[in-house]
Amino acid sequence: MRKYGNNDSGFMAAAAEEEKARAAEERKREHAAKLTGAHTTKPIEDRAMVNKWIAIAKEHDRYRKRGGVSWYMLLLLGFSTGLRIGDLCTLRVKDVWDRERICIIAEKTGKMTDIYVREDTRRAIMAGLRDKNNQKPDDDSWALSSRQRSRADGAEKPISRQRCYAIMKEIADKAGFDEHVGCHTMRKTFAWNLYESTGRNLAIVQKQLNHSSQEATIHYLGLDQKVMDNAIKNMPSFV
Repeated sequence: MRKYGNNDSGFMAAAAEEEKARAAEERKREHAAKLTGAHTTKPIEDRAMVNKWIAIAKEHDRYRKRGGVSWYMLLLLGFSTGLRIGDLCTLRVKDVWDRERICIIAEKTGKMTDIYVREDTRRAIMAGLRDKNNQKPDDDSWALSSRQRSRADGAEKPISRQRCYAIMKEIADKAGFDEHVGCHTMRKTFAWNLYESTGRNLAIVQKQLNHSSQEATIHYLGLDQKVMDNAIKNMPSFV
């Protein structure tokens, strides 16, 4: 039987560490996919249900604790911009305060994301960000700040993906929304409303979402499943 020398042992240890790191990264990706629901969530297609979510968020904000994140601001930014959750969480006040366009580098793709913000949405964002004395917050503060603080210097931290997911799940439960909920619910709802408002123009939705193909946009909106479902509905019955 071969005896391993020091070099062999070092190689095996390094390989084991690499495999361990790879497995940890895979678990991290799986957990992130579960939270965001990129492939399992569906858009909220019913406008009445969207309004119900917003009403629940506003009611929560009436009683939120000092420093707590605004549920309404989370939904307003998520439904109005279609940003991915990672980009949404790290928006700063200067990125959205009285901005006709939100221009950021997307965390996932590294591409420039340029989103037009309607005037009524801009007014709502500024109203939601003002403090109790009707003052504008610091430009570098987080648009969606967490009550948690940095252990190093006590600075405020942005809301986490996990907290976003928990908030949305609670709103969905209160609203009686039965579909699977993930952080992509907001982005997909934005995409669906854009799809409907443009007369179902896939090219525009694809461009706005920075998708590589229309096939990706079709799958993202769940349109491929709708086509298959309708085909089955129109089949002759075997009953």
